[in-house]
Amino acid sequence: MGIRWAEWGEAAFAFARAEGKPVLLSLTAGWCHACHRMDEETWEDPGVAAAVERAAVPVRVDADARPDVYARYHLGGLPTTALLTEAGEFVRGGTFLSAQELRRFLDASVADWRAQRRPRERPAAAAAAPASLVDEVVARLVRRADAEHGGFGVAPKLPETEALTLLLRRWRVSRDGALERLVRGSLDAIAAHLADARDGGFFRYAAGADWTGPHTEKLALDQAQIAWLFLEAGAAFAEPRYVAAARAALGHARRRLADAEGRVLASVAADPAYYARGPAAATDEMPAVDRRRFADGSAAMVAAAKLALALTGEDLGFLPEFRTAAPSGAIPHRFDGEAPVHGLLRDQALGVTAALGEYRLRGDRALLEWAERVVEWSIGHLWDEQASAFRAAPAAPAGEPDLPPIFPLLGNGEMAAALADLADHAGDPEYRRYAERLVAALGGRAVRSPAGPALALAALRLDDKPPEADLDGDPADPRARALARAVVAALGPTAVVRWTGAAAPGLTLCVRDLCLPPLADAGELLETLVDLELAPRGILSIWSSSGPGQAGLASEEAS
Repeated sequence: MGIRWAEWGEAAFAFARAEGKPVLLSLTAGWCHACHRMDEETWEDPGVAAAVERAAVPVRVDADARPDVYARYHLGGLPTTALLTEAGEFVRGGTFLSAQELRRFLDASVADWRAQRRPRERPAAAAAAPASLVDEVVARLVRRADAEHGGFGVAPKLPETEALTLLLRRWRVSRDGALERLVRGSLDAIAAHLADARDGGFFRYAAGADWTGPHTEKLALDQAQIAWLFLEAGAAFAEPRYVAAARAALGHARRRLADAEGRVLASVAADPAYYARGPAAATDEMPAVDRRRFADGSAAMVAAAKLALALTGEDLGFLPEFRTAAPSGAIPHRFDGEAPVHGLLRDQALGVTAALGEYRLRGDRALLEWAERVVEWSIGHLWDEQASAFRAAPAAPAGEPDLPPIFPLLGNGEMAAALADLADHAGDPEYRRYAERLVAALGGRAVRSPAGPALALAALRLDDKPPEADLDGDPADPRARALARAVVAALGPTAVVRWTGAAAPGLTLCVRDLCLPPLADAGELLETLVDLELAPRGILSIWSSSGPGQAGLASEEAS
């Protein structure tokens, strides 16, 4: 008989208190090959099952469905095995454990639980951010960079999209050749080793320092963020092959990670044997797709697709479920079936970022109003005045364990950047003040944290005045939309585009301390920016290549 897993919830912790036992948490995911191996080799072992049942209350959580639980307890990836107190405090943890290792882990961690029983302290406001937060995070990334193979550190090798985006945006200001080489070398390594030559898209990470041994799962959130990175770098460097790699990844996502209507699906499972057989085995059954639909993946995919639209003119047609499902401002994490959690910090932040990315190109004020509702809800339900930061999740609803709040750097960095963006587009400086307080409060943690680049990106957004465009014209007018596309393509996705509502298409653009005379033609705008060395010359050929459009996409899907 296997382990009888309890569901995550207050009932499991109440049972643990009644039994006088700790909780043994297993974090897993359907796409995770190592999780399936641990199921077969460890959890199904009769001796393990008996030992677990004697010592603890076993609880299993799907990390995709409950990213708030994952954010609180994961140890760098999946699987994660953690022993918790009856109050939900972390005692000891591990990742993949064999049956023998699990039994040793259980003995040692239960002994710790009995000896310690110490409560977790509520996180206080962190040390103040150093004045040079961005400089310090960038310097640390440069020290970690692998000059030989690309990327950062040693094994395993992950794309680290926030880190590379930070270095790319710092390069746009500094034109530091060393940063360009670092970013290009990493992108080239990702394209060479993580791109799936058989089906398309990107694998999640590689086991080896030289990017060998790719782990073959594909998550919608990862696909979107890697595609965004390649798009932004392709425009900044005027490098068509980076734009092509991103477009190919998004095309794969539209075929394999979305349904016919464009609703974004969760993931494609790892299947090492499938990929080991190579492209010649055309009759193989493709790896399974997890057809659940989650807000973070949906928002990130829509945001990346809108950036692709700015560059190529191609609309991939991903549906923004995160927006239509959240009229009140609290985004449900899951769209198919019952949503157990609403208003998670990353869902909120990524949703606002995607809505603002679409507003830049479409000029629909309803998008701004929706983003403001989401931010106002987040301030009302996630902001912690003592910590000057956002909690990962709102207060526990009925049936959930009441755990101390956590203030994750990644989600807070994403929200701070979204707040700064919204402040500039909506003209409300109060949003910016929240972002500034947040960066000041958490910046001390960011310098040495793997999630530090996300907060440094927000600090860079606050420190460096973005390009600002006042755009006249009917949002339905293709000439006005072309102007909006040109601004984003040439000056990057942090550019501010304010649609004025005036009738005749035209644009007034200020970059740093330089304001250009009004322009009405997108091609002329790009040529002017190139002449002033505010945009790379190659952007003209990248932007003018408008892509296959809907007809081209349909023919690709049919093939």
